[in-house]
Amino acid sequence: MKIQSLTLPALAGALLVFGAHGQTVIEDFEYASNDDLYANWTTDSGFVQLSDNVAANSTGTNSLEIYRYFGASPWETQIVSGPVLDTPTAIVPGQYISFRLAGDPQFQNGTFSQLYVYVYDSQGNFGRWGTAIPTSTSWQMVNLLANNIELPWNSPGAPNQSDIVQFKVVIYGQGDPAGQPFDATIRLDDLTVRDTPLIDFPPAAPMRALIDDFEGYTDDAALHAFYSILNSPATTATSASLESPAPQGNQALKLAIDFASGRYPWGAVMSAEVAPFSLPTNAVVQFRVKGDPSLEPVVDDGTVFYLSFYDSAGAAIHYTATPPVVAADWQWVQAPAGWFWQQSIVDTGNLVRWRILVEGWNGTDESPGRSGTFYVDDIRITVPPRLAITSAGDHLNLHLSDLLPGTTYTLRQTSDFNTWTTSTFTATADTETRSLTPDGHVFYQLYYTP
Repeated sequence: MKIQSLTLPALAGALLVFGAHGQTVIEDFEYASNDDLYANWTTDSGFVQLSDNVAANSTGTNSLEIYRYFGASPWETQIVSGPVLDTPTAIVPGQYISFRLAGDPQFQNGTFSQLYVYVYDSQGNFGRWGTAIPTSTSWQMVNLLANNIELPWNSPGAPNQSDIVQFKVVIYGQGDPAGQPFDATIRLDDLTVRDTPLIDFPPAAPMRALIDDFEGYTDDAALHAFYSILNSPATTATSASLESPAPQGNQALKLAIDFASGRYPWGAVMSAEVAPFSLPTNAVVQFRVKGDPSLEPVVDDGTVFYLSFYDSAGAAIHYTATPPVVAADWQWVQAPAGWFWQQSIVDTGNLVRWRILVEGWNGTDESPGRSGTFYVDDIRITVPPRLAITSAGDHLNLHLSDLLPGTTYTLRQTSDFNTWTTSTFTATADTETRSLTPDGHVFYQLYYTP
């Protein structure tokens, strides 16, 4: 999963003219008619038109509707080109390319559903930022960090970010091999360059304590109904099945991957979409994983295990590590939320799916193919409770925080670490304070079983 990335140089002497809140509006599609739109925006296939379907918090009345039939051919693509700007605009490091996007469930039929924003300088050099096309018709916000610009294979060179004269939107509906043909419509609005991300997220959903322990599937067919298989390149082959015994319960996920030859081969499974759930900033994601030691001879910086969570716009956070790929025995991994990284703004309060991916190696173009078998089980989100003793005038308080309402906790105390007094309680709020009357030194321990 390697792309060529560019680091934006610091701009010297660039004069930026910003609108409200440190943003440059590239296009809001507030044209009086389709004829006015067509005088500025064109498409190489399908069609575009104005739509009165706009996001609830958008200040305008129009969006751009983009339609195309994507056939069952590799790399089916639509290019929607904006006007050449009268005055070049600048995009500086740390800014965001932001826009609103509404997708279409039909993109589930494609094998590579991506939207890219291309920028061109006056010399014809260009780069791009990309995001997965949502399979929901609801409006999503997309924020792409300017520093993460990619250089496509056919670009003559990196664009001069202080001299951007044109924006294009490129939509991929199929990869190679292609999937089923389909018709699809997406909508785009409020394309801006911003100092801060465009954030208009709904309230955070409840935490999903159990992501998957693989106990609820009656057979492999049930597993395949919930998880889809992803491979890169197409010659990589991944099979997913249930494995027994398991380190927890009776079943675990087994991934048997025949990695293709060449660079950065990977195999993965992606969950179906579920009800939104949150990953609190103080949460810990824990799971069990076992790898394949036969890959040890090829371990390099491309040998990576991924656990990723996606929001409804397709933006993702990732936990990555190399040791699980070649671990001969079951490992119990505990990853705080802060260990997950991202390349765009993610609504971590409303995540809707997850992906488990194993990448074999970076290697070279001549690296031969190999096979490996990997196991995953008991993926959970937990929030470790915290204890603190505080002074309250003439007495002490035991302050319990980071509690999950409705969860049963065990509180233990001892004065000698030989004899413990244990009590249980069900949290009704995220904090609780208890008055203490200790006699000598007393030690406390608080925990719950996920």
